[in-house]
Amino acid sequence: MATKKDLKKNIAKSREFEMQTYVIATAEMYATHREYAATLFDRTLELTSDFTDISEKAIIEDSRILRILRYCVSPSISQMKFGQLFGLSSTEPFEKKKKFSKAAAAQLAELAPKIAAFVNEHFDKDRCLWLIRRMPTAERALAVQYARSWTCSLIADQNAQTAYRNWRKKGQENRIEEALIALGFSKTDYSGDIKKLSDLSPKSYSMERRVKGRTVQKADLVIRAESERLVLVEAKAIGVELDAYKRVKECCDKAQDWATNKQLKAVVVAVIAGFLTDTNVETLEAAGVRVVWEHEIKRIGDVLAE
Repeated sequence: MATKKDLKKNIAKSREFEMQTYVIATAEMYATHREYAATLFDRTLELTSDFTDISEKAIIEDSRILRILRYCVSPSISQMKFGQLFGLSSTEPFEKKKKFSKAAAAQLAELAPKIAAFVNEHFDKDRCLWLIRRMPTAERALAVQYARSWTCSLIADQNAQTAYRNWRKKGQENRIEEALIALGFSKTDYSGDIKKLSDLSPKSYSMERRVKGRTVQKADLVIRAESERLVLVEAKAIGVELDAYKRVKECCDKAQDWATNKQLKAVVVAVIAGFLTDTNVETLEAAGVRVVWEHEIKRIGDVLAE
């Protein structure tokens, strides 16, 4: 268990590490999503005559414009919520590509009039001033530019936040995997649920695997150390301090659950990063969860060697 001084130092380092990771990564993601949205916005202008004719024909011609139209209603609507309005689980498939199977094309043709009607009814005209009053050519061009910037910023912001969460989790797991490979561990071919120690060979690991305790819950990584035990890893990158309690509780609950399966001989490790407090870390340790800071990921080797 770390001293209070070391704990404070690691908390400070982890917060700085997480903030720098967030700022750099999201800036790049935002720029990428904004550029794509701008291209799609111009395509939408082309098909709808600058939003003066939002028709079923335009939607059928290129259903990718649904991404723009969702953000042009007030308030904007997510893919799943928008899809549910028309009996779909999500509009994502139609926003990804222009051509579909005959069945999907028929479904789009059936729904397009309803979608067009909804968008026309709820369209945010205050964003597109040329729809409210006549404008000289130069003024209208400037209004279009502002509407493009406004809409694409909304899209890029939300998409970048979602992309970052997925990227951050995957990146944390990849860093753990890289540390394991450097220690001589190899990825197992076993793909079933982990129910007992012998499911994995010594010095092997598996990613994203369900583990049997009182219930069956997923571990981010499962590692078979050379000693007779499994190391179950939970990767927790916490971007907002208010979320830390929930994430720590999830980890402690899983540790308690897995401890009921004596065949696992399990040690639970939380690889943590971000905005945690000393109380969060002490709570993990009190629950018997070993703590490894992501900025010191090589120290996972110390746990595996015990």
